[in-house]
Amino acid sequence: MTRLSRANLMLAIAMSGILWMRTDASAATPPVATDPMLENPVLENPVLEDAFALPTPPGATTAALYITLSLLRGKVTLTGASSPVAQSIELHEMQMREGRMHMRQLGHLPLSPKSPLKMRPGGGPHLMLTGLTQPISSGDEIPVTLHFQARPDQQIRVPVKDYSDIFTP
Repeated sequence: MTRLSRANLMLAIAMSGILWMRTDASAATPPVATDPMLENPVLENPVLEDAFALPTPPGATTAALYITLSLLRGKVTLTGASSPVAQSIELHEMQMREGRMHMRQLGHLPLSPKSPLKMRPGGGPHLMLTGLTQPISSGDEIPVTLHFQARPDQQIRVPVKDYSDIFTP
């Protein structure tokens, strides 16, 4: 081989290495973290239904939000929520014991196809909006982002319903 052909050979080897690195760069990119059980995100993402909040009385700094979350398959854990109309949203559970209301904050709320999460006034889990930045009135819509473990956040708009729409005799 002549020097020129060696130089061309070395250039060809170098160029093929560069091209290999470029085409293989996507393989070196770390994958997005996913739940190993996640086979079909459409079937395994929570189905959000029947979300609503109730209007607040004048001067109130807290409000409750209710929603039904269900799954077709898999397991999902609700870890929290956020909204621009509140300083924070906490996962709460309310129970009546001996005629007194007891509320406690929860760290998470799991759900599965056999165990949907139904939030309703009068007891059980709900989302507690604290540090409201504005009053909440019937007809308003509250932007809320739900946070899940190993699932993407879901943004929803929650209607504020009148008490008479929820508590009908």
